[in-house]
Amino acid sequence: MMRHIITFKRICVAGFRNFFRNSWLSIAATAVMVVALVIVLSAVVLNVATRNAIAELSTNLKVSVYLQPDATKDQINALQSELSGNQNVDQVTYISQDVAQEQFIDSFKNDTKLLEGLALIGTGTIPASFEISVTDLSNMEEVGNIAKQEQYATIVESVSLGKTDVKKTIERAAATQRFITTTSVIAASVFAIVSMLIIFNTIRMAIFTRADEIRTQKLLGATPGYIRGPFLVESSMYGIVAGIISTSLVIVVIRSLGSKIANNAEFIETYALLSDPLNIVLMYLGSIFLGVLVGVISSSLAMNRYLKIKHW
Repeated sequence: MMRHIITFKRICVAGFRNFFRNSWLSIAATAVMVVALVIVLSAVVLNVATRNAIAELSTNLKVSVYLQPDATKDQINALQSELSGNQNVDQVTYISQDVAQEQFIDSFKNDTKLLEGLALIGTGTIPASFEISVTDLSNMEEVGNIAKQEQYATIVESVSLGKTDVKKTIERAAATQRFITTTSVIAASVFAIVSMLIIFNTIRMAIFTRADEIRTQKLLGATPGYIRGPFLVESSMYGIVAGIISTSLVIVVIRSLGSKIANNAEFIETYALLSDPLNIVLMYLGSIFLGVLVGVISSSLAMNRYLKIKHW
């Protein structure tokens, strides 16, 4: 057991030494990997922010069914029952005339002229209604058509499918999310490939440079694992350093921008999520894992091609 620990320690020390021996190549490989990891992390953050913003905006976009003043309780219950039973409907809220008027007054409490006009007209001018949340915004029109059926023509005054500007905002946000996902996948893939090529060539040059040293180790009885170990440690160092740097950069950006937009309802949940210490730790671990994975794969390809231990 002690022998294995000593061997592992020697492999790690040799790998660390090799990492700093080729400083310029190490910096180049790490820098490219940092760019790739920053793109990946930024894409994840932007997708989370966009998804939460869409969810928040969607809560304000509802199907409104305004009822006639003479609608009976049985008719209202029948319509509510059919709406609630539809698979595209998430929630149905009945708003009576009194509640509707209170909400109207509260919304326009600073507009004295409008409130004076409402007082002159009298109570009962604002109709009762159903506020309907849907499971998918694309099904809003289908849900609205339920209230437009001929059997409800005598009790339904009008149907509104939400505010047009909110709909457009959500559609733009969804389109932006798709663009971010596609672009980030392409960009991250390109930089990951470039990073793998640089690491591949770095390990290849290291193998050629240390050819005599490796041959001597083999003659002294070194195992293939002992010879490969330092190269794997060296390539893993690229991923560890790149993961720490890239995550730190993304967190700094989140902190600086988050303090300015955290009060907006669309970004409160995102900022709280990304500021959670556990999630920050997971971001570090995830980016380090990806970096180490890229480094190990690159170095393994280089060793399989140029080290050729099996032929010795």
